[in-house]
Amino acid sequence: MVDGFPELTDSFLAGQDVFYVQFNDVSFYVEDTEQEHLYFNILKRLFVNVQFDKIFPLNGKNNLKNHARDNSQDNTKVYIADSDFEDILGTKEELENVFYLNKYSIENFLVEKEGIFEIIREKKPKLKNDEIEDLIDLNSNLKQCKLILSDLTCTFIVIQKYELGKEYFGLSPARDFNLESTPPAVRNNFLPNYFNEVEQLLQEKDGRYTLKSKQREFKSHFKLLTNALKNIPGKYLINVIKHQLEKAGLINQISIESLTYKLSKECNLDSLHYLRSEIHAYRQ
Repeated sequence: MVDGFPELTDSFLAGQDVFYVQFNDVSFYVEDTEQEHLYFNILKRLFVNVQFDKIFPLNGKNNLKNHARDNSQDNTKVYIADSDFEDILGTKEELENVFYLNKYSIENFLVEKEGIFEIIREKKPKLKNDEIEDLIDLNSNLKQCKLILSDLTCTFIVIQKYELGKEYFGLSPARDFNLESTPPAVRNNFLPNYFNEVEQLLQEKDGRYTLKSKQREFKSHFKLLTNALKNIPGKYLINVIKHQLEKAGLINQISIESLTYKLSKECNLDSLHYLRSEIHAYRQ
């Protein structure tokens, strides 16, 4: 029990698919227990001709890989893993039945024009695409995301590479950045203090290391906007975009979770067609 509610243990999560065998032509497994319904929305739209009534979160990448190894001969079981920073760090483990997203996480695929415009139309239903484009320059907003989030993301990669055990920064765009300045500027001391704490942990590993020098090792992955939007964690991108849209008066105030869920139903999913093709090829 956790806070009065039954806890979903790893063993329960690993065995829950037994109850759904008769309803699922394919059993899809994902990492995050909090993303089950989000993934269900997306996979239902990607695999319209495949019958499944539930997908199965396994509470972490290690659990997902272990489950995949145990079921490597069963092509009705398909495992979808976040890229995280495994491509950048060269730590990806190739398993035939594990399909990696080619962006950091599933949320990265939701950062697209069509879905965002539909969310705007929830508040202003009569707006046409060209009218929305007159109100907001989405490309400029995404460039802002690249500018303010690349160093922070490089810091996350450093934390992972050197196993610093530091939690990722709890971003609040309105608190942490002045997006009205050109270029956007850091506001308050929360982010600088976070960088200082990471540098201290890094120097405890090796006194010759500095955070800036280690950040520079990964900057090449963020030079192009397309690469930055691929490698910056999607939750952070959506957080900043939400703030930009609210500030422009284009959406009502909404939680990150609600906005992400809405986007999962409105985005066009074109960037995930490669995943559908890979999974269809595996199952043939």
